[in-house]
Amino acid sequence: MNAIISLCHFCELHGPKILYCTQPFRPQEPKEVDAGESETSISHRLKAASNQSNNDIYPSTSATSTKEHCEGCKSVQTGYVSHDEEAQVSYVSTQQPYNPEVFTRIRQACIRSLSSEVCPGREGPIFFGDKQCGHVLSYTFYVPDSQARGMHRWYSIIVVMMDKIYLLNSWPFLVPHLRIVIENLQNKAQKVYDQEEAKCPQRPYRMGARVDPTNFIKQRGGNKPARSLQELTADQHVFQMLHVAFLWILKACGSRVTETLLEGPPTEDTIIDMEK
Repeated sequence: MNAIISLCHFCELHGPKILYCTQPFRPQEPKEVDAGESETSISHRLKAASNQSNNDIYPSTSATSTKEHCEGCKSVQTGYVSHDEEAQVSYVSTQQPYNPEVFTRIRQACIRSLSSEVCPGREGPIFFGDKQCGHVLSYTFYVPDSQARGMHRWYSIIVVMMDKIYLLNSWPFLVPHLRIVIENLQNKAQKVYDQEEAKCPQRPYRMGARVDPTNFIKQRGGNKPARSLQELTADQHVFQMLHVAFLWILKACGSRVTETLLEGPPTEDTIIDMEK
């Protein structure tokens, strides 16, 4: 499946941010490549991208500088790579696509999924997009957090691809499996939330605190501006789990649809050619 799956997060300080993305890579040439050489090549590209400054990789986005990131906006430093030798596809998961054009499309889809393009109730799947920037299936959801304003944080998982018909036909497959991934994250975060509320309830403190324009942005618990997803779920391997889940969704969704050449009745030109 020629698509990209991304996890996005709405930060209280920095707005919509791309948190994690998984995309397939296929060899450009039909020649056979050893698995070790392929892994080394992709790993080298990932390390090179991580060693470069964000301004060199994404010159058109000034919001990716170090000062514009907090713990809630970070996921992995380098990434994960998995190889499907049968299909000759490598699945790479990083915090952001290192291709500037792909990054621009994912960034735009991220902003729209966490701002204007939301379903009633603000949780659930929705479809939007166009031919220029690609078509998007977005699934927005909340993750409980006792230290956040509103006692929860807003996330979305987006599937971006250029083929509109393919994406719409994949809706019955993608939505239930994305919901499984989301419920897994929410259940882990809910356990952490219940433990923190049992030790030190935040809601009574919030209800008794005075809110005015000078301290509205500070009406949250803790000293951090935002907590990472690992801390919210108490799972240090949560992004490794997401890598496995996203690559399975991409592979399984691509395997369920096959193209078949159907030959209809001969046209008039075909009959003339056969007679000749």
